[in-house]
Amino acid sequence: MKTKKARTKDLATDEAVEQMLWDCLAEIPFVEVLKVEQRAIADPARPEIVGRIRVRGQETTIVAEVKANGQPRPVREAIAKLQQYQQTDANAHGLVIAPFLTPMSARICRQNGVGYLDLSGNCHLNFDFIFVSKTGRSVRLSKKSNFRSWYSPRVERVLRVLFLHPQRWWSTWDLAMEALVRPGQALDVKHQLKKRHWLEESKEGLRLSRPDLLLDDWSENYLPGRSVERVFSSSRSVIEIETMLASVCQEQVIPYALKGFSAAMRFDPILQYSRVSAYLASDLSKVISALELTETKGKGNVSLWIPHDEGLLHGAQQFEHVKVTPPIQTFLDLISLEGRGEKAANSIWEHCIKPGWTPQLAGAAA
Repeated sequence: MKTKKARTKDLATDEAVEQMLWDCLAEIPFVEVLKVEQRAIADPARPEIVGRIRVRGQETTIVAEVKANGQPRPVREAIAKLQQYQQTDANAHGLVIAPFLTPMSARICRQNGVGYLDLSGNCHLNFDFIFVSKTGRSVRLSKKSNFRSWYSPRVERVLRVLFLHPQRWWSTWDLAMEALVRPGQALDVKHQLKKRHWLEESKEGLRLSRPDLLLDDWSENYLPGRSVERVFSSSRSVIEIETMLASVCQEQVIPYALKGFSAAMRFDPILQYSRVSAYLASDLSKVISALELTETKGKGNVSLWIPHDEGLLHGAQQFEHVKVTPPIQTFLDLISLEGRGEKAANSIWEHCIKPGWTPQLAGAAA
């Protein structure tokens, strides 16, 4: 077996990443580590790190992609690359390495049969006769503010406006007026986004430069439970309920928008759903009475939500006779729902949100 390397002091170096993988594999008693090496020249057709090991006399290859950010979107990009490598080597096993992976990122790796490793030694390897899972080790990251507490309703109002107008350059004043917040609050959002390098500025104003990373972080910290849900049952069909709901809200001047799968179906008509979900920024009594809904503690087919802030309805889009939450809010409402919800949210990102940000994302990838 090759002599173990001396650990480097700086855990941020490529050499240290290589060492972390070596150490992780070397801890497995029946695994002989033959080689761990990184590519010397940038080549998108080749993995960043390749490890060759011998397990019970049989050689196996591990291909790894290293990401500076362990949020879901960069991790999905890494997984896509790993799957491309595996097309030329079906016996290779994929691994994502990052300074820190969020719980959602770790779940995405497991769902795709890909391992992961962070710079504190948290890891998940599951292939052939190998199963290693280590969690709970603290990760030393640069000091940052607690972003969960930062995502207040006023901050989210500003972020929604930025997402609704991808290519617009904003002055702080205009941004505040559009988001219905104080100029000082908009300025604070600007400073926080600038600290994280998610904002670009020019003489024309400001706009987002990394909407992908911001949306990942926002969705990780988004708390749907701040809004109040009430569940009802109805003998009417989904279409009948939605049509009547829209009609009553229009007549009574009640701000509303279909949400969740009810909204997602308008962006992806192939999507199937059997439950009506909607935000109503008003007393629900008029809608409940008009639709003859029966409240239930069980599984009903109508879910009415009182939004914690009317900013959730900002940018609601009209589809024929109904209003629905815009793509950004629909994404936030669905991404935390494992399975169909997460899949629908990612489809909305790819087809409804991402295309509007092509110049910024192309620049980030360059």
